[in-house]
Amino acid sequence: MTSKLFPIQTATACPLKWSWSTLYLNHGTTGSCHRTSYTKLNSDNFFDFHNTEMKMQDRRDMLEGRWPENNCLYCRSVEDAGGSSDRIRQLSVPYVVPPELENDHHAVNISPTVLEVYFSNTCNLGCLYCSSSLSSVIASENHVHGDFKQGGVWLKNKSSHFKDLVPYFWEWFAEKFSTISRFHVLGGEPLYQKEFEKLLDMIDQYPNPDCELNIVTNLAISNERLRNFVAKFKLLLSQRKLKRIDITCSIDCWGPQQEYVRWPLDLSKWEENFQYLISQKYLYLNINQTISALTIKTMPALLEKLAEWRKGRKIGHWFSEVDPGPEYLKPTILGGEIFQEDFVEILSLMPVDTEENINSYNYMQGIAKHIDLQSPQTKKIQDMITYLNEKDRRRGTDWRSLFPWLIEVESHVV
Repeated sequence: MTSKLFPIQTATACPLKWSWSTLYLNHGTTGSCHRTSYTKLNSDNFFDFHNTEMKMQDRRDMLEGRWPENNCLYCRSVEDAGGSSDRIRQLSVPYVVPPELENDHHAVNISPTVLEVYFSNTCNLGCLYCSSSLSSVIASENHVHGDFKQGGVWLKNKSSHFKDLVPYFWEWFAEKFSTISRFHVLGGEPLYQKEFEKLLDMIDQYPNPDCELNIVTNLAISNERLRNFVAKFKLLLSQRKLKRIDITCSIDCWGPQQEYVRWPLDLSKWEENFQYLISQKYLYLNINQTISALTIKTMPALLEKLAEWRKGRKIGHWFSEVDPGPEYLKPTILGGEIFQEDFVEILSLMPVDTEENINSYNYMQGIAKHIDLQSPQTKKIQDMITYLNEKDRRRGTDWRSLFPWLIEVESHVV
């Protein structure tokens, strides 16, 4: 077992830079969190994905108390606004410290303890803030309608590398999975991917009873398919092939606005599946929100649902702004004033009865402070309107019927 808490105490040190690696097998890159630059992977450097020169330089900078240039600006801006950043939140996460830090707090060539994997873009949703590299629905949409480029909006298909790199990943897995404390699987949609089914078979073959598996799902699948997977999860746990399994369900807000943003989501089916998961007490259950310009005003309705669901069991609550992602969907582009009352209501609905809930409250408060300091960005607002108009043309949807407050914003910038 590694040390309980991250031991490096400089003003900028972030556990993610030492413990965490993300493998985007879908477009052949790796990073140390969602908000950094990425390094291209190939057959020559794949097995060193945790110790690329960029990642090691970020660690050196942090050891000297410097913010890594270009890679950590989001957390820096949140902390400068007086908020609680991802970096600060990660400092309280136990038991993910790389073993090399046990004896050398200055080590920069180290082993990952948390791994996050995106296998392919196979997915059944086309969320507004997503792209063709993460959604086959968007890739198909772009293929039908062709490229679109206007202002800062560029819709096109991105190349995929997953068929090239997945064999290397399985080779790495067979040898190194036993060293991982926490393993995240994202998509696309994992519960639709053949690679995820193979992953469960590989875990059965190469078990790690100290590992926590976290599956991030849009939950927009048939209830029968979900139940079949849950039966496999239960068997792996009963045989001690894993320590625990988390199901993290992606949902940003509530109502028809959410069905628009996470198109073509059916919320009634989503809730049916979520209610089933609530009944599976041996699974750890979370919701995860992406906070975009279009979801803040109906977030209170989701928080009211969360309070209702929590009457039956503990449910974790995770969230972050769109970052990375299209600049024109970030809430900051609208300026802070438009969301001030919304965040007052959002924070009033968040409980502060446990340490975990207090941390979530402080994190949301940090996001609110960060957004509140921003001024409207006319060009990016125009890009958002252009983007929504083009999505409506492709999908036969109508953003103006769902976001009337945005019509007033449009009138001042178009």
